[in-house]
Amino acid sequence: MTKFFVALFAPIAIAAGAAIAQSQPQSTPKAETTSAHRTAAKSILISGRVSSDGRRFAIAADNEWDVSNSVALKGHEGSLVTVKCYVDAAHNQIQVVSVNRVQPEVR
Repeated sequence: MTKFFVALFAPIAIAAGAAIAQSQPQSTPKAETTSAHRTAAKSILISGRVSSDGRRFAIAADNEWDVSNSVALKGHEGSLVTVKCYVDAAHNQIQVVSVNRVQPEVR
């Protein structure tokens, strides 16, 4: 008789435990949430000029962004480039994935 009750209630207990585990939110540190959000976002292509120190990226005269990984722009200081990047508008910052120098048109 005990085997019957164990066989009857064991699957119910396992299913209830799994349901409780799925319904409880897991707490994650803010830094992990931000980086997870950044990787989930799509990257975009933007063109502009790299500052002389390589730490800022100007899209227009009044629209400049800080570059979180300025090492990626090394060698492109002062140049017109197109960058593939992730944008963090809350911090006015971009994270550069790749850089391509813009070739001037020859007429």
